[in-house]
Amino acid sequence: MQHINDWLKQIAHNYILVVIAAVLFFAIKAVIGWYTYRHYDQKLNALTDKVNLLLEQKKTD
Repeated sequence: MQHINDWLKQIAHNYILVVIAAVLFFAIKAVIGWYTYRHYDQKLNALTDKVNLLLEQKKTD
């Protein structure tokens, strides 16, 4: 365990660690955003279909 702690202290001052953390953060954020977009896009499409159906029913009545 001490070996791991020593290694982490050694690379803690490295900017590569900061870059890797930033890339991982934004990659995860992008994936979450993509899933959120898909979810709300499907809901919006369902709502649009319902509105169009109601407008068609109103035209035929």
